[in-house]
Amino acid sequence: MHDIKKFHEIEKRFQHLASPGIRPGLARLSHLLLLLGNPERKFKAVHVVGTNGKGSTASTLTSILKESGYKTALYTSPHLISFGERLTFDGAEALPEMWEKTLKIIENELASSDRLRSDPPTYFELITAAAFVIIAEEDVDIAVVEAGLGGRLDATNILSNVLLTLITPIGIDHSEYLGNSLVSVAKEKFAVMRPGIPAIFSGGEEDIESVFFDTAFKKGTPAQVLRRLCSYGTLQVSFKGTDFYVESECMCADYHTPLIGTHQTENAALALAGACALKSSVQTRFENITFPALYNGVISVKWPGRFEILKKKSPLLIVDGAHNPHALKRLAENTCIIYGSNAFNLVVAIMKDKDISESLDIIKKMGTTLYCTQVPGMDRSLSAADLLTMAEEKGITCAGKWEDPILAVEKSLYTGKDTICCGSLFLSGFIKEHFNG
Repeated sequence: MHDIKKFHEIEKRFQHLASPGIRPGLARLSHLLLLLGNPERKFKAVHVVGTNGKGSTASTLTSILKESGYKTALYTSPHLISFGERLTFDGAEALPEMWEKTLKIIENELASSDRLRSDPPTYFELITAAAFVIIAEEDVDIAVVEAGLGGRLDATNILSNVLLTLITPIGIDHSEYLGNSLVSVAKEKFAVMRPGIPAIFSGGEEDIESVFFDTAFKKGTPAQVLRRLCSYGTLQVSFKGTDFYVESECMCADYHTPLIGTHQTENAALALAGACALKSSVQTRFENITFPALYNGVISVKWPGRFEILKKKSPLLIVDGAHNPHALKRLAENTCIIYGSNAFNLVVAIMKDKDISESLDIIKKMGTTLYCTQVPGMDRSLSAADLLTMAEEKGITCAGKWEDPILAVEKSLYTGKDTICCGSLFLSGFIKEHFNG
């Protein structure tokens, strides 16, 4: 708890230094990193981009590399409860003192630069720069870096020593920055591929895969779609996790991941394919990646907030990070598998900048009772009252509206039905902080 308070203070200091909002572009960050000695050039990295599944894929690959005996860094976003979740070394959060030391250096550089004083980096640019400084100082064997919005102008795309690019499924999200069509979003995501650096894409519709291979050809990127590297499928999904198989020369076996959902099969298979690519490449030579490391890495992965069971006695309380239509479809598929015809409740908060109408269409098909809420203190969050109005217009069965998510959860659990909180990672973090344990 003491570290959480420290991290909260560090986060506030970064926010105070930053220019407001999201401002795509790499010029500000590039100049700051130059002043910091270009730490982004001092470590090897795997870059993980996509729309959904980036964190699960990145954490699984990191777990495999750790089981292989390599010193790893994992950089992800956003965090659920504590800012410290964003950067880990071999599964342990970077110490607050590491962040504080780097923050002071950045404060000094910003103060001394006329250019950055007049045009400060954004919050994500600042913390990405700080993370890269810390990773470089820790002398890791490899860092797994998850993109933010993803795309050519994402802050993480400034990495210089990328060994492999992994691309998770593509969906429409952050359309104000990435485009309104799936093809336009895909083009932005695929733009991170680098000449001569292998890239593996989870795959998608035929036109999206055509964009992938066309982009790879133009960039001179050796690229593959996951299903052409291996065959894989889900064997069983339960509250204990997901059993699946993967068949290829490198990783033919049945696996178990504690992460729950059919989509976790694809995420894990992509991580496994990435690990095998690192092992087999003459350039990277991660020769310590063995089958036991693959298996143990998958089975021991931890990635909170994704169909995570907080209250394990009936009725269950579950938080899931599904925050856009693409992810909500996956949630709907998995609740159908797990619950069948058994009833459960949904506690939902949604950000105003998401596709609310399509999200509600998916929720309606789930045939559940909706408890409408919002994320306290967040202007981006659609109000509980507006969510209720929109949901009722769609014909969704609603229990009511609660400005306080805790009250919504308590009301839902009081019915004796399992309760799933979704619609926003911010909601998942808020609920997790108040109910975990």
